[in-house]
Amino acid sequence: MSQVGLCLALVVLAQDPPAAPRNPGRSEQDPARLLGPDRALSITLEGAYQLALRRNIDLQIAATESQIATYRARGSWGAFDWVLGARAAYRDAEFQPQNVFGGGSEENQDFGIDLTKPTQIGGTFRFGFDSSRSDTTSSFSVIPQSTTDIVSLSYVQPLLRNGWQDYATSIQELAELEAQRSDQGVRRARQQMLVDVASAYWDLVAAREQLDVAEKSLELAQAQVDQDRRRFEAGLGTELDVLQAQADVALREEQRLLRDFEVRTAADGLRKLLFPGTDTALWDTALVPGTPLPEQTPTDAVPAWASAMETAIARRPELREQRTRIQEAEVRHRRAQVDKKPQLDLDLTASSQGFATSEGEAFETAAAYDYPTYRASLVFGLPIGNTTARFAEKATWAEIRRARLEYDRLETSVVADVRTAVRDVLFAAESVRATRKSLELSQRQLAAEQARHAVDQSTNFQLLQFQTDLATAMSSERRARVAYARSLVRLQAAQGVLGDDLAP
Repeated sequence: MSQVGLCLALVVLAQDPPAAPRNPGRSEQDPARLLGPDRALSITLEGAYQLALRRNIDLQIAATESQIATYRARGSWGAFDWVLGARAAYRDAEFQPQNVFGGGSEENQDFGIDLTKPTQIGGTFRFGFDSSRSDTTSSFSVIPQSTTDIVSLSYVQPLLRNGWQDYATSIQELAELEAQRSDQGVRRARQQMLVDVASAYWDLVAAREQLDVAEKSLELAQAQVDQDRRRFEAGLGTELDVLQAQADVALREEQRLLRDFEVRTAADGLRKLLFPGTDTALWDTALVPGTPLPEQTPTDAVPAWASAMETAIARRPELREQRTRIQEAEVRHRRAQVDKKPQLDLDLTASSQGFATSEGEAFETAAAYDYPTYRASLVFGLPIGNTTARFAEKATWAEIRRARLEYDRLETSVVADVRTAVRDVLFAAESVRATRKSLELSQRQLAAEQARHAVDQSTNFQLLQFQTDLATAMSSERRARVAYARSLVRLQAAQGVLGDDLAP
């Protein structure tokens, strides 16, 4: 039901539904009642755009992929969250006597808890608390029961390999770039979908225009049959003239049927983009294009190809995607350069230990830092040969070069697309003017031939030929106007601005 409600919000029904009694068991927006084989839906090109933007499955898939990338990018920053760790151990041991004073048993209860916090400059903070409680019957132990608590605070900072913010946040930077690339993937899918919708829409318009031409041509041929029959009955014509006219009617009827078939096929092509799913009421609804063919074909607003190229380089989603891939390759290269360095870590630790026969006293002594211990150390490591890191750095450099070459290839293709699109608009505008002039001449020629035929100065065959020429001129003129409308859409797509004025 919501699908039809969406349709009605964007387009206007060409035929109002007949009044019917309310049925409490059926929704007011039941597709079987509002739309169906006996209904016609008038829809403009912009309405088709809006409908496809909300219902097209390919676009929804691309949007979902963008959401996935966005969630992953946000989740990657969880690498810097606090981490809580805890451990507990219990040990019960019996000692074999080795002399008269030996032997006995020992019971240990160990517990530890720590909080670690990775930082965005590569280092790691750690706060730890460790407690060990011992209960022994050994004759060598002066204190049978004791507790040892240690409170420590440490920080480890890599100075070379894996160190500093540029490396520590590189994974998050890659995730953010992937999310940006996914956003451009949505734009690319959106623009391609709009191109497909416009193409299918103008296919339907063109098919209906050709059907109209075929019907008008058929009407003209049928009128000629009637005229030739009256002339034959009056003794002014021959039976051959009637037969020729009837044969022409049969041919034009065949052409009309073919044009009608093309209309139905084109309508299904548009329905596939607007009405995904298996709703029979939507698939059986006739689509009536509401956007007329352009009457005027101005070229003043057509940008120069150099200006259109600048717009395309800045706006085309595939170029933006590739620029993001170049940035990703550069980030991976920086990581590989850092991975090639030797290890040199600075470890700073401050700890305090408390020892007592009771747990509370041991913790108080440790927490008060009455007996602190401070330690600073450097940890150095150097892989001999470092083969993996060295060749990984070379590989990432090659990836940068490949990404830049791919960008150059795409940029060249975009320039060619823009030049072609601008040239197509200019050519289509001139084609409309030429075919319109040809149509006017064909109409005048047919009128003159009809006047000659009325006074027996022309043959029936010549008259039928001029009728055919007129039908051809009408078909060419409307086909040229469709081509002009298509070229405007292709120019917007070539510049990467198609659909930017539509609601997302």
